[in-house]
Amino acid sequence: MAESPLKSIPIFSSIDPGEATELLKLLHPAPLETGQVLFREKTPGGAMWILGDGTEVSISATPPGAKRPVVIALARQGETVGEMALIDEGARSATAVVTRAGPSHRIEAADFKALRSAFKPVAYKILRQICKELCTRLRATSERIAPSSGQPADAPGLVVAQRHATAAEIEEFAPFRSLPHLVKLALSQKLWPVHTDFDEPVFSEGDEGDSAYFLVSGDVSVVRNGQALATLQPGAMFGLISVIDQGRRSASCVTNGPARLLRLSKADFDSLFLSGNRFAFQIVDLASRQLVAHLRAANEMVRSRRQPAAADNDFGLSEAASSEPEIVPLELDLEMELAPS
Repeated sequence: MAESPLKSIPIFSSIDPGEATELLKLLHPAPLETGQVLFREKTPGGAMWILGDGTEVSISATPPGAKRPVVIALARQGETVGEMALIDEGARSATAVVTRAGPSHRIEAADFKALRSAFKPVAYKILRQICKELCTRLRATSERIAPSSGQPADAPGLVVAQRHATAAEIEEFAPFRSLPHLVKLALSQKLWPVHTDFDEPVFSEGDEGDSAYFLVSGDVSVVRNGQALATLQPGAMFGLISVIDQGRRSASCVTNGPARLLRLSKADFDSLFLSGNRFAFQIVDLASRQLVAHLRAANEMVRSRRQPAAADNDFGLSEAASSEPEIVPLELDLEMELAPS
C-alpha cells in the first residue's frame, strides 16, 4: 500500500508523513478469495484487515438457540475488520467471511503490540482513532438501551484555581505516584486544581466534553437520566472518554459535598499526546481496553436477549428489547494502572 492512500482510511487519518514508513512495515498484502473465512466467532483474535478496492466481507453471529448465523453487517473498501484484536486477546464476537474477492492488507496483533510496548506514536495514533470509533458505537448502543435525558442541565461549575497543580498536589492523586519524574513535571504544567465545598455538578449529561478529571478527595456521584448509577472514590479518573472522542457527556457527575480534583482540558491532553508523553499514551491504551470490555459486555447482553451480537469490528448493535440501563456510562472511572516507566 502506498503512503498517499493511507489518509483516506479513517484509523490512519492522523498519521504524519514521517510516520508512514513505520506504518507500512505493519501492513502485509493479503489477497482475499470469495468464501474465505477470516475468523470465526469465539476464536482468539490475532489480526486486523483493511479492505481494498472491491473487497467485501460479511459479519455474522448466531443468536442463542438458532441453527444459522445472521448477517449483521457488511464491510467494504477502506473499512477495517477485526480491529479489536489490536487491543486485547479476547475471543471474536462474530464470524467474518469474504463475500467479494479483492485486495486487503493485514496487520498482525503481535506486530502492533510490539509498537505499543515501545511507545511508538504511530501505534497510539491508530489506537486513538479506534477508540473514537468504539465510542461512537457504544454511545449509539447506550442510547438504545438507556436513553439519555437529552438536553444538558444547568451546571454552574466548580472553582478552578488560577494556577497549575503543584508537585505536592500531583502526588496526592495515588495513581500518579509511580510515574517518572519527567512525566509528573509535564502533568504539573497541564493539570489545574479544582475544588468545591458543596454538592456541585462537575459536568452534566449532554454537555460537550472539554475536560477530564482526577478525584483527589471527596466522592462523586454518576447519574444518567436522573438515576444514580455509581459513586466514585479518590483515585478515580472520569470524563476522559468524551475528551478522546469529542462526544457529549453520557452521564452527569456531581460532587457529594467537599471535594478536590485535578482538571485536564482536551487541549492540554492533545498537547501531551502529540508531544509523545507516555502518560497520554497509557491513558489511550487504558481507555481502549475499557471500551473493548464495555463492548464485549454489550455483545453478551444483546446475545442473551436473543439479538445478534455486534460485529468484531463493531458496526453497531441491534436494538435491545428492554430500556433498562444495563450499559455502564462512558463517564465512569477507568481503573488507573499506570506503568512506572
